[in-house]
Parts: sequence; C-alpha cells; structure tokens
Amino acid sequence: MSKKPLVGDLGDAAWVLGVGSQAGITLAGLVLAGLVVGYLIDRQLGTLPWITLVLTLVGAIAGPILVYRMVTRAVHARIEPPEEKQDIG
Repeated sequence: MSKKPLVGDLGDAAWVLGVGSQAGITLAGLVLAGLVVGYLIDRQLGTLPWITLVLTLVGAIAGPILVYRMVTRAVHARIEPPEEKQDIG
C-alpha cells in the first residue's frame, strides 16, 4: 500500500488557509473601516448615526465583491501554468 506524499497536501492546505485568512481579514477590515470612518465623520458633523450606518453598509457591500475578485484571481493564478518569459535579443 503506497502513501501519498504529504508535501502536495500541506502545500495545498497552506494555500487554502492563506487565501481564506486574507479574504476574512479583507472583509472584516472593510466593514470596520467603514464603521470607524463613519463614526469619526458623524462625530465631527453631529449627525450620529447616519454616516456611520451608510459607510458600514458600503463596507459590507464592497467587502464580498473585493473578496470574490481576490479569490477568483488567486484560483486562476494557482490553476493556470506560469507563462514562460521570452528572452529578448
């Protein structure tokens, strides 16, 4: 009975963990950034909570869009073979 090499499995697992953690941090960061920036603007203008709500929603809507783009770009880069660079001259 032959065993599969662990190197490929660990490499794939590390890649998935890397992309997944980057996606989670991006999503949470955008929502948190919208919340913080909105709160600071609201506090200056005295319009609490309206700008905070709007910017938090903008972060919550933009986050999944950016995560989708990031993950699809990473998957395509992982699947497609690297292009060979041609020597000029």
